[in-house]
Amino acid sequence: MKHEVFVSRKADEMFVSNVRFLAQVSIPAAKVLRDEFCSVLGTLKDNPFQFQLEEDLGLPSGKYRRVVFAKRYKAVFSVFENTVFIDAIIDCRQSKGA
Repeated sequence: MKHEVFVSRKADEMFVSNVRFLAQVSIPAAKVLRDEFCSVLGTLKDNPFQFQLEEDLGLPSGKYRRVVFAKRYKAVFSVFENTVFIDAIIDCRQSKGA
């Protein structure tokens, strides 16, 4: 069964911001990020339940899942019936001072 995937306005803004930032450093890397995100969208349409539950303490337990792509980005999403809602795209790199 195929799922419909929706990207929230906030998640879209987060993604565009990440691509713009990366493009300032490397256009090819920004294209890889874009292409991998497109691949994630296709995978979510096929089977969103293959991804781990997101265990962030600020989120309701068992409601959100995550998919990591392009080595350091995370999409946080929920599934309701046949619909996937992507709520955030997060750059998970850690600062060197942390």
